[in-house]
Amino acid sequence: MTYTPTHHRRRFGWIRKLPSGRWQAHYKGADGKLHPAPNTFRTKGMAEQWLAGIEADLMRGNWSPPQRSKETVALWAERWMASKLNLKPKTKADYEMRLRVYVVPKWGDTPISKITRSDIQQWVQELVSSGSGTSTIHHAVGILSRVLNEVVEAGALPSNPCQKISLPRATKSEIKPLTIEQIKTLANEIENPPIITAGNGALPTGRHYFPEYGLLVRFAAFTGLRAAEIAGLKIRAVDLDNGVVRVTETLSEVNGHLHTVPPKTYQARSVPLPDFLIEELREYLSKLDGNDDSYVFRTSQGEPLRWKNFYNRHFKPAVLRAGLPANTRFHDLRHTAAALMIAENAHPRAIMERLGHSSINVTLGTYGHLFPTLDEELTQKLNARWIG
Repeated sequence: MTYTPTHHRRRFGWIRKLPSGRWQAHYKGADGKLHPAPNTFRTKGMAEQWLAGIEADLMRGNWSPPQRSKETVALWAERWMASKLNLKPKTKADYEMRLRVYVVPKWGDTPISKITRSDIQQWVQELVSSGSGTSTIHHAVGILSRVLNEVVEAGALPSNPCQKISLPRATKSEIKPLTIEQIKTLANEIENPPIITAGNGALPTGRHYFPEYGLLVRFAAFTGLRAAEIAGLKIRAVDLDNGVVRVTETLSEVNGHLHTVPPKTYQARSVPLPDFLIEELREYLSKLDGNDDSYVFRTSQGEPLRWKNFYNRHFKPAVLRAGLPANTRFHDLRHTAAALMIAENAHPRAIMERLGHSSINVTLGTYGHLFPTLDEELTQKLNARWIG
């Protein structure tokens, strides 16, 4: 006797009773193919209820192919990175590091369909408990969210479980601009490092005077250029007749290799120079070997600046000798340039353009607290308007 299953057809699929007495369900997905339920059901009603849920997902557009939803986070992360063709080398290296250190060890073998919002929230708590910094946690969750956005775009998940995750509040690091006297002291210390003699009193070999690094400190403090922009500045970009430098490319080191890439916002800009810097640069460049494609600021051997080496060997020791706070960074010279412009009542738009910010909101969000005199001036003007 041949068994003939009983079919119960529906618009999106069908169910049938098996010889065992259990019920099996199939549904027609958005891909037009029939897909079986992950298990069989004890009653017809349970099979009907499950199939109705699939229908609802299809109607809402929340359906995802079952095979793709079984693929792991590590596989999707690899696909996502492979699709990022226009990343700058440093950005790419940062993304790969975050995936390798934070995401893959935790989620790599997990099927994407198994990640829940509560799982991710628990992961955040684990990172907090382990002592991870706020910035680290934001970056770790952020890179996972980018990968899962790709999954959602591909239709393999109905929504991103990273949405609405509660993260520790990010606190802005305090901006510590240097005073003019501190800039002078720092520049002097980096120009004239102490000479440490050998045990027999012999002088060490090599250079003991670095005037170009003193100029570099003053240049950074009065132009606000980023470290990579200064490292990538070439002689042809310095227009002393018009008193400007043109920022068109940057030089950064990634895994021991130097890369020349566009500025951070991909926007070239011209930055005016104060007269004293024009004269210093004119004298410095007149003695510099090389052609227009040579770098302005170089190592003592005439090679391109490798910023980590410069920072550790020259800048940081000079900071300590100058009596500045130990946590003073080179980036604080950029903040110093902004603070000096604000002190001269520069318009936020002018500051934005000199610093190369992507928008005026970035400028005000970063330096808005340094504008108290503008608020006071506005109040006085409104008062004067009333009293005539």
